[in-house]
Amino acid sequence: MRTLPRFLAALLTTLLAAFLATTTHSAPDIQLNGDRAPMEDLILPAGDLVSDIEKGTTIIGGELAPEQTATASFTTEAIEAPIPFNAVVPHWTGENAEAISLQVRTSLDGETWGDWIAVHANHDWMEPGDDEIVGQMVLVPEAQTTHDYVQIQVLFGEEEDESAAPPTLSQMRLTFIDTTTGPTSDELVDLQSELDKDFPLLPENITGYPKPFVVSRGAWCQHPDCNYTEGLEYHPVSHLIIHHTVSNNASTDWAAVVRAIWNFHTYGRGWGDIGYNYLVDPNGVIYEGHLGGDDVIGTHAAGANKGSMALALLGTFTSGSTGIKPPQAMLNSSVELLSWKADQRDINVFDASRLPNLSWGLPNLMGHRDVYGTTECPGDQAHLLIPWFRDQIAARIGLDDPFIYADEQSTAFTRSTTGTWNVPPYMCGFNNHAWYTWSVNNQSASTNWGEWRPNIPAAGRYRIDVYVPYCRTGRAETGSATYSIFHAGGTSTRTISQQANVGLWTTLGEYSLAQGNGNVIRLTDLTNDSGLGVWFDAIRVLPVGAPPPPPPVPVPTNIAPAAGSWQRSRTVNFTWKIDNPEPVTVTTLQVAADPSFGNLVLVNQSWYGAPTTHTHTFAADFKDLYWRVLVWRTDQPLISSKPTRFGLDSTPPRSSINSPLTFTPFNGQYQINWSGTDNLSGVDRYNVDFRAANGAWTRWLSDTKSQSALFTPPAAGTVYEFRSLAVDVAGNVESGSNSAQATTAGAIRLSNMQSLPTVVR
Repeated sequence: MRTLPRFLAALLTTLLAAFLATTTHSAPDIQLNGDRAPMEDLILPAGDLVSDIEKGTTIIGGELAPEQTATASFTTEAIEAPIPFNAVVPHWTGENAEAISLQVRTSLDGETWGDWIAVHANHDWMEPGDDEIVGQMVLVPEAQTTHDYVQIQVLFGEEEDESAAPPTLSQMRLTFIDTTTGPTSDELVDLQSELDKDFPLLPENITGYPKPFVVSRGAWCQHPDCNYTEGLEYHPVSHLIIHHTVSNNASTDWAAVVRAIWNFHTYGRGWGDIGYNYLVDPNGVIYEGHLGGDDVIGTHAAGANKGSMALALLGTFTSGSTGIKPPQAMLNSSVELLSWKADQRDINVFDASRLPNLSWGLPNLMGHRDVYGTTECPGDQAHLLIPWFRDQIAARIGLDDPFIYADEQSTAFTRSTTGTWNVPPYMCGFNNHAWYTWSVNNQSASTNWGEWRPNIPAAGRYRIDVYVPYCRTGRAETGSATYSIFHAGGTSTRTISQQANVGLWTTLGEYSLAQGNGNVIRLTDLTNDSGLGVWFDAIRVLPVGAPPPPPPVPVPTNIAPAAGSWQRSRTVNFTWKIDNPEPVTVTTLQVAADPSFGNLVLVNQSWYGAPTTHTHTFAADFKDLYWRVLVWRTDQPLISSKPTRFGLDSTPPRSSINSPLTFTPFNGQYQINWSGTDNLSGVDRYNVDFRAANGAWTRWLSDTKSQSALFTPPAAGTVYEFRSLAVDVAGNVESGSNSAQATTAGAIRLSNMQSLPTVVR
């Protein structure tokens, strides 16, 4: 068993406060103090760069330019950082800067170097329209270690647009960060475990799929700027977005990486906080990201932040040499977190819908690239797992997808071999793929067609939906895609606007389909417009003619009178509840003195529908009564609540003071004894009064369960009188008589010795 480190144990008190703190979304007022991780920029104009290696590059007008873009590169000399660092983020500007990529390596002494790390544009950390390219974060691989030198290799790639000018580099900016000070991931796990002991989640309080173990903000983010006070915004989550942080995968201190990303997002980008809602490291440790808790709006996908939850995989998961497949521990934790949120917000991960600030639809579970189609995020090797994520989440939360799918990559789809077929970038489409062609508006120019033949398990009536992906092609989608449906009843056509329904499942209608794969849904490139996108993606069919599922079973539950209770009024208010009352046709209340309800049934009242209360007046008191509620459904057996026993006692008890009294001269006290009777609920307690002879009664003892006490006269030589008033278990109070039940006059004088009260047990 591991022991909590001393410094972490000492922080527990202060961390509890941070754990519960509230915060803001605006950038904090920067206070340079010892608590903040060191971070500093180094700006390198291209004209000032000094090269160890120049391959086909030249400096023209202060800009680094290629002579041949396909092979041109420039390798700087060793660059000394202004501060020791464990993370560095390169930025660059220039003409067509997106066509530029970097190779970065770091060194402790400027002589022994680590491996070259490929760096591309990190669109997660950029805003639309940014002139400066933000590259991925490069990490020093050794935990708690800083380096002092960096070397950059500039690579000039081919432009996507052949008419564009060749790429050039005008300036490079390097952001150095040192987050080596702070607890490691293992220490944070131990710390969070201690924090969670103060806020245990009891099994009876868990509703739905449980939230997995998460390292909270209060544990890993201790700088004062982590706990701001204004500006947080919230919106219920309807979409789950998977990112990757585009940092290299060699780190051995993932907590330091989380701190580095927070520093860069907060200060370097001016976002005021880390953009992601959650982050998960390769070992499966989940970190709470943006402050604010459930449904807080983060900063991770412009336009799609409201209504989405961002989960960032720590690392790079592209298909290139720098990317890896997400480790299984990371995938397992990610599935658990996404399942919790999907269950909490009733998110159908197989479906698609619109976000509040976007005009197009998006998959309810998606990769970041699906929002705009302008980024690789979360990397090919992670994005390929989106269908796997859907299946895993559905299995965990019991989501039963009723649709039958026919994907354009499956044998259920065929397409023409003539014409031109295109595939969108970044694996865009329902299952990471789609086909598209360009529309034509005359029959003679039409060449492209596609057909779906879904495998129908049984003849019947089905709804047919088609999916139109939102992908970057440079052109809008057609407004008049015409589908031909060949079904059991003949042939039907349906024309829809793919442009108006982009990113959504769109219904073609309901049709009678034969069993097997003989039914055909056909789409061609012939439309009412020309030169716009015609999309061929997945279709789905839904049985609609089957009888509806049976309604949920109504369950009656007794509420009042409660079990074992006594009612002091013969007019009794009965209340109960009925879960799922819709199918109830008749409701009956029964009250009996017989637990089997075989005889002595005192109430047998029925109503149509599902009432939940009734008042009944009984003719007499009863020591034992039993009540239950029966509900009937059409052609279904009755359902009974669990019988509840109660008592009815409306008769007050009786009591009296035992006479004569006894007096002990030794202490000047009178021994007072009393007793009472009640035939039903029984005597519970007593009130005892006294008075000077023929005076006003004064309460001596209140709600006592004793039957004996010593009385000290307030005034010597005065005669005092006594009476008792009993209260039974049902709450009936004995009516008070003005007559005295006993008096000190005539008390029996005992010998001159101490007398103790008699206690009746």
